Amino acid sequence: MNIGAVILAAGASTRLGEPKQLLRNVRGETLVESVAQEALDAGASPVFVVVGASAETVRTAVQHLTVTVVENVDWADGMSSSIRAGVCGADACAVDAVLLLACDMPSVGTAHLRKLVDALHQGAVRVASEYGDTRGIPAVIRRAEFAWFETLTGDKGAKGLLMLDDTALVHLEGGTFDLDTPEDVATWRASE
Repeated sequence: MNIGAVILAAGASTRLGEPKQLLRNVRGETLVESVAQEALDAGASPVFVVVGASAETVRTAVQHLTVTVVENVDWADGMSSSIRAGVCGADACAVDAVLLLACDMPSVGTAHLRKLVDALHQGAVRVASEYGDTRGIPAVIRRAEFAWFETLTGDKGAKGLLMLDDTALVHLEGGTFDLDTPEDVATWRASE
């Protein structure tokens, strides 16, 4: 089974005040670079990085990796346009499924992505990460459901699909923590 990845890296990070995709971890990697490498290490191929705001800088951050950068010119319309752009690229490459990821969840890691893929290989219809009292991305979605994303608008993501009863779940420790504010970044850096 050929599983690609779509990394959502197009947002403007307005609450944070700087592009979160370009924040650096203790190893000196940008978040987008780290997430792309984790997807590659988990066996995803091809890997699509969807850019929008700060497109050229984000593109430069991943240029040394074996990824395809997809520019979402409609990024300001919300997350749905970035998902559509990435899934369209994956669909054109005839992948069997796609890992859908964001770059603002530092607790994910390659091991978690492999668990998601393993659950899909075991026959799950789709697989979502479970954290807190919800479920969401990272998630793995089969090609048969790509058309579902065509109806998304605005800032809607994959949650509507992932909330369906037949979604397999993989617990993500620390999944409720993401990087949206300067306080979040300070907490993340203090914990690294």
